[in-house]
Amino acid sequence: MPFGLIIVVASSALVSERTWADDASVARKVARIELARSIRSFAASTLANGQCLVKAGRLSQRQINQAMPIALREMGISPTVLTNPQVIKAAGMLQPELDDDCGLTSMDAEQARELVNDEL
Repeated sequence: MPFGLIIVVASSALVSERTWADDASVARKVARIELARSIRSFAASTLANGQCLVKAGRLSQRQINQAMPIALREMGISPTVLTNPQVIKAAGMLQPELDDDCGLTSMDAEQARELVNDEL
């Protein structure tokens, strides 16, 4: 095999390996972004539900303040996400859509996701 051909073959292998590494890096970044958005979405729905339960008189604000961090920790989520301005705004967008039982029965999960997607 001529020396020039060896260099070309080796170079093309490096380029394809670099492209694969770049693709994997991009995939990890996208996955990280999507995971963060999902976490904020869950936190926003938890916050909206909690606010609804307080407004309906079913639970006190003190009870919600204690229960929400526990619920998030059980899911492996830091309760500090509840102070995220995006989460607070998204919860405010969801709250008017909640029914008397503080559920989203008037809309399906996809509609709820679309409602807050740009915010999160």
